[in-house]
Amino acid sequence: MSIDSSYEKPEEKDPGRPLEEIFADASKRARISFRHSWERAELVAQTVSQLDERFITLADSLSTIEAPAFAAHHLASDQGMMHTLSLNTQGSSDRLFIAVPPYDTAWTTFQPPGAAGTQARGPSADKTRGSMSIDLIETYVDRPVAEDGWMYAGAGIGVWFKPKSPSTYVRVSALTSYDYDWADSSSLQVAHNRAQICKLVLRWVGPGQLETVLDRRDQLWNDGTGWYEDHSDSQNGYWSNQDYFWASSNEWYLVWIWCNGGIDFATKTTFGSSKARQTWRVRVPLIVFEEWA
Repeated sequence: MSIDSSYEKPEEKDPGRPLEEIFADASKRARISFRHSWERAELVAQTVSQLDERFITLADSLSTIEAPAFAAHHLASDQGMMHTLSLNTQGSSDRLFIAVPPYDTAWTTFQPPGAAGTQARGPSADKTRGSMSIDLIETYVDRPVAEDGWMYAGAGIGVWFKPKSPSTYVRVSALTSYDYDWADSSSLQVAHNRAQICKLVLRWVGPGQLETVLDRRDQLWNDGTGWYEDHSDSQNGYWSNQDYFWASSNEWYLVWIWCNGGIDFATKTTFGSSKARQTWRVRVPLIVFEEWA
């Protein structure tokens, strides 16, 4: 739905490019972190493999002697999150705008390229429904997949916005629900599993030029296993989000609601193995903008 049909929205050929750049940087950092954890686990596995069977049995029963690479973290679920949109504003009815599907644009990415065509369905983004999903699972194939164990995916929906006020603070809130199911497990090797829900506001400077105004990324979960650990969780809830940015009626702004997830695992190692999977959905039935001139 057009927020303001009296203005013509920019014809940006690659509106998802800033998301690609953010995603690439975050993926690189995650790979480095997992590589360091994997190297430590490989040294431990080699040592353990040379020990008496009784010690291995003891290590199995004391699977928590090494802390997970990441501590689990969850967003608090609140079925009453609708109040964060603050629709009952006084004296500002002409400054309140609500965007609903179909939105203006959508974006997905699935890395590495070799992950496509495996049993992992990867990401999806439907701008007509305002929904996104990510499905990742460790894959056993004859060919190398993701340097023996990683898959990252991202998905987003975007809407263009232009305020009426010459200069104003804009409050942007998206009604965002989610549900997820994830798990990771280890047998001497490490596994990582993580996901984020995010909001990105970009100022359109010109064709191919999008400047970041607001970049919010909230961790939905961030988990890791080592030794012989098994972790899993399934939840649903609402993402509490309310952000402000300074805007002008002379400029267009592209607002992305997006998500990303990643798993790291070791399936082709000499000692032990690890697994990881995640399946989750995000729904955005409306995005609220309110000007505070």
